[in-house]
Amino acid sequence: MGRLTFLAPIAGLIAGAIGAGLVLVMYMLRLRRRPVLVSSILLWKRAVKDLEGNIPWQRLSPTALFFLHLLIVALLALALARPVMDTSLADGQRVAIVIDSSASMNASVGEKSLIDIAKENARDRVRALFDSGRSPRVTVIDAGLEPRVVIRDSAERGRLLASIDSINATDQPGDVSVAIELIERLDGRVDEESERVDTLVWVFSDGGGFSSDSFPLSGASGLLVPSVPEGAALRNLGIVALSAQRDRVDTELCRVFVRLIRSATGPSAGVVRVFEGEDVIDSAPVSFEDDQATATHSFEIRLMRSSLLRVEIVGDDAFAIDNRAWVSVPGPDPVRVTIVAPEGRVDPLLLDSIEVVARTPAMVVSPGDPMGSPNLIVFDRVDVEMLPGVPSVGFGSVIAPYASRMAPPTSARRMLSWDRNDPTLRDAGIGGMAFVRSIRFDEAISGLRVLARDQDGAAIAEIADRGNRHLRAAFALHDSDWSVQVGFTIFMAQVFESLLPGAGGQGEVFRTNELIVYRDDDGIERVVGPIGSIGETTVPDGRVVGVSLLSDDESALQTRSTVTIGNARESMGNATLGRVRVDLWRWFVLGAIVLLLIEWVLYLRKVRVSI
Repeated sequence: MGRLTFLAPIAGLIAGAIGAGLVLVMYMLRLRRRPVLVSSILLWKRAVKDLEGNIPWQRLSPTALFFLHLLIVALLALALARPVMDTSLADGQRVAIVIDSSASMNASVGEKSLIDIAKENARDRVRALFDSGRSPRVTVIDAGLEPRVVIRDSAERGRLLASIDSINATDQPGDVSVAIELIERLDGRVDEESERVDTLVWVFSDGGGFSSDSFPLSGASGLLVPSVPEGAALRNLGIVALSAQRDRVDTELCRVFVRLIRSATGPSAGVVRVFEGEDVIDSAPVSFEDDQATATHSFEIRLMRSSLLRVEIVGDDAFAIDNRAWVSVPGPDPVRVTIVAPEGRVDPLLLDSIEVVARTPAMVVSPGDPMGSPNLIVFDRVDVEMLPGVPSVGFGSVIAPYASRMAPPTSARRMLSWDRNDPTLRDAGIGGMAFVRSIRFDEAISGLRVLARDQDGAAIAEIADRGNRHLRAAFALHDSDWSVQVGFTIFMAQVFESLLPGAGGQGEVFRTNELIVYRDDDGIERVVGPIGSIGETTVPDGRVVGVSLLSDDESALQTRSTVTIGNARESMGNATLGRVRVDLWRWFVLGAIVLLLIEWVLYLRKVRVSI
């Protein structure tokens, strides 16, 4: 329990002195005459004595009613003195206010969203801090996708309230734990002599971003101020996974896979619809088995062209953001591939891999023969003088001036390093491959990007030219054991998808926390985003895509009522952390009103008896 203090003691003393003086004057000057019936003048002396009470400044005769009136005045004077129950906060106390602005804070409880409740609680805490008579230094942090310090070490009430009002929930997932760790990097520290935690932390969140009831932190202590009212039920059903894939044989057939999740109090079934534009093209009921939290459904839809599909859950719930999701489905046309090989004799394993991914037979030609109108050209051991006007892939293929042929070829090599983040090399088995190099790349020429290296330098490289990308390997496929490994087919599928987005028939899904990659007119890879809100948006390259939430953690709407941060229980105590001060003036006023009612009742009884 904190100590009792008064925010306006002078005002209380003045009010008490004035009030007590008035009561005294009232009792000393009040008329005490009352009707008296006498049967004889022998009793006249008593009436005369009663008359003397009308003479001012007579000696005061204290009564119970007199003390009752003094007590009422004292209570009102104490109320004017603004009594509060102070915590042990010191002047200059560091306070960090963390407001969760992740997508789940858009969920509604009644007419208010969780972010509105969180900001209201934060504003109340700020007002309480400054009304406590201390001079705190307050930092406000927006705990969104990337934690952001809105204001730091401020002692201005107005600016702090404005900074809290400026925080709004996004459509992106967030991690409150990262924001709390940011506090320690900013200004959290421990006094080595007293071991007193220097920063007091209040986290305003639904509690879903914590995996346990305690969060270890050495430089600060605090607790969670829950945004979900006790006993409130957050009923939700949301889309957390979405994909689309065209059939490799019947390319007009598209399978759309949807996974749903429900909150702890969510419905056991729902209806999902698939839209193309504003037209419903399919719908189906989805139910959850037993106590399962997730359910799945697969739609089979015939699409004759490329489409942007929107999947929606029918009905309203506490969290509307995850009721919609988008997937961009490529057109059904197979990829036209032309393979250029010496005398038209292509490596059979290379041909098989290409035709599996392209979903159609490839055209094989000799150097100098007409190549048709391909979407992609593959050069197998064939040198060319210039890059073609469409994307290309080459194995043991020289393109002047980017590469030159070696004589003689090297002995067996292995990759020493490669770009694991590049989408074409992911899961491609580069590290387990052995090869004999026959091509040397000139890395000094601009426009060449190295994807993989061996001991002699670049072994796999990418060249951007006139808006197209060209991949080259420094070895022929038959001079390696890559083609007999599963990773090679994966590599070819990723090459098609990377050079020709949608070529594999797989739909594109974009999340609110992801970057969208595109290429400008010069073929340079650019990024845009993350797009902070769900919905359809236009990428700078002209594509219209849909951005979705698709987050299990956010859609589950898991809540937590208590989380202890740092060593709060040991060093500061829950009372200090949970409440800065308690205003007591209302209780003093209430006590005065109760005493006035008692005095009125007693007066009425006295009047009734005298009558």
